[in-house]
Amino acid sequence: MKELCYTFGDQLGQYSGRLKSLEELNEMQSEFGEFRVYVVEVCLGCGWNHLSSSYLLGDGNTRKPPRKVRTLEDDDWVKR
Repeated sequence: MKELCYTFGDQLGQYSGRLKSLEELNEMQSEFGEFRVYVVEVCLGCGWNHLSSSYLLGDGNTRKPPRKVRTLEDDDWVKR
């Protein structure tokens, strides 16, 4: 089993819905007012996955979403 953390929230802007490491989550909790983390367990053998938990992080201060910037994911999408 492998655990993956997905982040979602209005204040994350274009970065909502992305995978994050525990280290990144620790940094993000002081950079954003509120966002939700979904922890998904994935079986590496069969590909089956299961939502194991979800929780809120953030410092409670409302912020505007970050400005949209071009990312590697955007470039990959354009090439398809």
